[in-house]
Amino acid sequence: MLRRLLVFTAILLATNAQVFAQSGTLKGKITDKDTKEAIPFASIVIEQGGKQFGGVNTDIDGNYTIKPIPPGKYDVKAVYVGFKPLMIKDVVILTDQITFLDVPMEKTSQTLKEFVVKDYEVPLISKDQTATGGTMTSDEMSKMPGRSAASVAVTVGGVFQDENGNMGGIRGSRSEGTVMYIDGVRVRGSSSLPQAAIEEVTVVTGGLPAQYGDATGGIVNITTKGATREFGAGAELSTSELLDHYGYNLLAFEVMGPLIKGKDSTAQSSLLGYIIS
Repeated sequence: MLRRLLVFTAILLATNAQVFAQSGTLKGKITDKDTKEAIPFASIVIEQGGKQFGGVNTDIDGNYTIKPIPPGKYDVKAVYVGFKPLMIKDVVILTDQITFLDVPMEKTSQTLKEFVVKDYEVPLISKDQTATGGTMTSDEMSKMPGRSAASVAVTVGGVFQDENGNMGGIRGSRSEGTVMYIDGVRVRGSSSLPQAAIEEVTVVTGGLPAQYGDATGGIVNITTKGATREFGAGAELSTSELLDHYGYNLLAFEVMGPLIKGKDSTAQSSLLGYIIS
């Protein structure tokens, strides 16, 4: 009886994790670099750390859509017979947003086994940006002095910050009008998370999407990192005991990895994983 209860609880937790997981979308068109004509039925896949996360073939007009994709950075590979294989590195996928990526491919008369590698350029204007605010990824947060989601939120225009550095209201509204979400779940109480567990922080100050309900001020949506397909660990220790009179001390660590791996065609993936931060 106890074993059945534990199994049921594990399945329920895994299901909830899938339901509330935040994800993004990659969308675009593959064309001939010279003629600008669409390339139908070309293969395009996304990878992270050498592991494939998804892939599709383009339609008759050369369009493709890959979803859902957990937020993060991915390598996008495009392959088609008669064209040079192309890989675009570090394409950023954001929560609840569509990342548009058009891929021009170059013709070749030789069969190439190596990919032509290009760096991803973040567009100046996002086509899917229908709300005002900002998004900070984990890489950007690591370069900031603040370590919490609130310290990131106050860097967005329109977010009030008090004399102690704490986040207040958004656009003149009361602090109670600001709603916090973690992985799509509304938070009541503390929303503090270790920096190592945060994948991105999105602040919405205007044009609130319908999925966030009736917030009168703004939205702070925190997306946590997902479990990895390979084991990994890290630690961080910092102190100012000998440098100033504040006596700041910090010890942080994170451990992540797979629990259940796939078999046969999914042997390189993990069906269930964990992250402790």
